[in-house]
Amino acid sequence: MKTKALLLMLVLIVVCASSASAFRFGVGGFAGLNLPVAQDDATMGTVFGAKVRIPLIPFIGLEPNFTYMKNGDAEILIEASDYGLQTREAGKFTSFGADLVFGSVLGNTGLNVHGLVGASSVTYARDTEAIPDLSNITYWLGLGVEYGINEQVSLEFSGKLMVFPYDEGNDTGSRKNGVVTAGVNIYLGERGGL
Repeated sequence: MKTKALLLMLVLIVVCASSASAFRFGVGGFAGLNLPVAQDDATMGTVFGAKVRIPLIPFIGLEPNFTYMKNGDAEILIEASDYGLQTREAGKFTSFGADLVFGSVLGNTGLNVHGLVGASSVTYARDTEAIPDLSNITYWLGLGVEYGINEQVSLEFSGKLMVFPYDEGNDTGSRKNGVVTAGVNIYLGERGGL
């Protein structure tokens, strides 16, 4: 599943790059904080990634993306034992997906706001052979604020919520992570008819 998502993203990048003069699109990178929500076995970690923004119509765009998130390790009290506090390796998420972006998607100068919904193929892995990796389709919701320095370069600040459903033996539910990032977008091509 990850390979297919990565290939789709590469094809979109090549198509966009080959016809940059025909329409406008953006490429960007971001980094920030990963904030696990209501998870005793994980603490705050880091996140980084890359994306391509492709305008479909003036106020809707498609954003294929790659995101890597690491949870911070947590200390857990093991009750009814002599072990006391134990550090638990909290794992990491690798995501390949696409978001539908609503709002300002063309890289305008000044302040611009957008919302997004998306889905991705995510693998949740921990550095232990005793616990297998989990992979699933994951859902994203978010808001972003972008400040266009000029028509080619913008700074973007965003907040997203990832919902990762899982079925791990007798344990089913979902892991939820808040993601707060800052990044830079570079816009290429002409505005054309959009």
